[in-house]
Amino acid sequence: MLRTLLVLLALLTAAPARAEWWEAKTDHFFVYSQSSAREAKDFAEKLERFDMSLRSLQNIKFSPATSDSQRLTVFRSGDIGDVGRLAGSAGIAGFYIPRAGGSVAFVPAREEIKSNIKSIARHNELDSQTVLFHEYSHHFMFQHFSGAYPAWYVEGLAETYSTIDFNPDGSFHLGNPPQTRAEALLGGLNFSPQRLLTNTNKPDMMDIYGRYTVGWLLTHYLTFEPSRAGQLGNYLKLINGGTDPTATARQAFGDLDKLNRDLDRYKNKQLPGALVKPANYVTPTVEMRRLTPDEEAIMRVEMRSKRGVSRKTAKDVATDAQGVAAKFPQSYPVQLALAEAELDAERYPEAEAAADRAMALNPKSVEARIFKGRVYLERGRTDPKQLATARTWFTQAFHLDRDNAVPLFSNYMTYFRAGGPIPETALVGLERSFELAPFDGEVRLVLARQLLAEKKGKLARSVIIPFALAPHESKGAKALRDVVDLIDANKVDEAYTKLAAEMERQEQAAKSGKEEDRR
Repeated sequence: MLRTLLVLLALLTAAPARAEWWEAKTDHFFVYSQSSAREAKDFAEKLERFDMSLRSLQNIKFSPATSDSQRLTVFRSGDIGDVGRLAGSAGIAGFYIPRAGGSVAFVPAREEIKSNIKSIARHNELDSQTVLFHEYSHHFMFQHFSGAYPAWYVEGLAETYSTIDFNPDGSFHLGNPPQTRAEALLGGLNFSPQRLLTNTNKPDMMDIYGRYTVGWLLTHYLTFEPSRAGQLGNYLKLINGGTDPTATARQAFGDLDKLNRDLDRYKNKQLPGALVKPANYVTPTVEMRRLTPDEEAIMRVEMRSKRGVSRKTAKDVATDAQGVAAKFPQSYPVQLALAEAELDAERYPEAEAAADRAMALNPKSVEARIFKGRVYLERGRTDPKQLATARTWFTQAFHLDRDNAVPLFSNYMTYFRAGGPIPETALVGLERSFELAPFDGEVRLVLARQLLAEKKGKLARSVIIPFALAPHESKGAKALRDVVDLIDANKVDEAYTKLAAEMERQEQAAKSGKEEDRR
């Protein structure tokens, strides 16, 4: 008996074995998972099924990514504490960063084990899958819908999609209530839906509760309540047409006081949902690959770089990358990661050298050419002659991957920084980069600035308005709403000046380390 107890104690106290890293590739995702192969494959398959579900709900034709840059890369490692430290905020179950050339998300591979007391309420806590589904819903909307939507609907729809349940036969159930909002809803609305409907353009901090909780309930009600069929679609169409929010709400929903009462009754009912079976469902294909030792060694550097760095952290990441490169000097992924880290640390000779080594190891590398072009783009800030060289590298990258937004966008920036006339080909390239990456904030703002310079205020407004109505209130969102107001007042020159100043503020904040993501 004593021997048995000692064996059990040894098993319980031993350090867990280091899990291997796996790459799981689907039509729309790369998943890098520090877990078993089965867990990585199941997670990637579920993500691909989620994309299929959104397409079937929105009647969007299935089409695989035509460039690896269009795939969302998900890093799956550690637990919630590890993800929180990477995000810079404790308690985060996962986060997503939209970015041209490769959006990224970070989720834990292991959910935290709760104490007996806390586990009772665990069903009320956000899990990593719900967070990722919620954030991918935003990514999907920006990718496939050009309209501007009020904050409550953006968050309400993402909450509705985030609780999808999948069935083995390919069907899924839509409409499960988010348990994290249950306590707030059951305790009474304490927030008028009318406030959401009539205040779409000027959100304040008190709206946070309303956007997620009442926003979800209102979206659910208008989606599943038969007596309200068609009203939500009509409301969104009117909002995008520029109709006054209060007039729009009354025209679409009628008596708003009655809507409030109906919604309060609705939340106390057994909420309906829908079982959906996509036509011609096929189980997603997942390509599995075990990462090589050099890829595993550089993975932590890769994650920190893709998360985004400040001036303070960039040098630490570059130093770590140098250490790995010393062990694996002939590794293409290591040299590529080193080039990115050195570039972020503003060590341009070292970044260029690493990019050259990466190209020598992989002569068709798009990423290495982009990094080399970015080196010359940065040098062009003080020496405009370098911009022509940058252009040659971005052109080479474009010819290797025509559906990558970064070479097109960066080529435009070489002309913008040069200060002279911008050729039509570069302007067309900027527009194409926006088509490929409408979720990237920098691409969107640069295009809006260019349109304002061309006195195309109405087009600029359509580009900028989704970010001006961003659900998460910020100094930047407020500035963009001011730009929209200036456009609406037909003050296009003032709108340009305001937008240019805000973009300069954001760039300086990133350089000073006040904003973590420098790219």
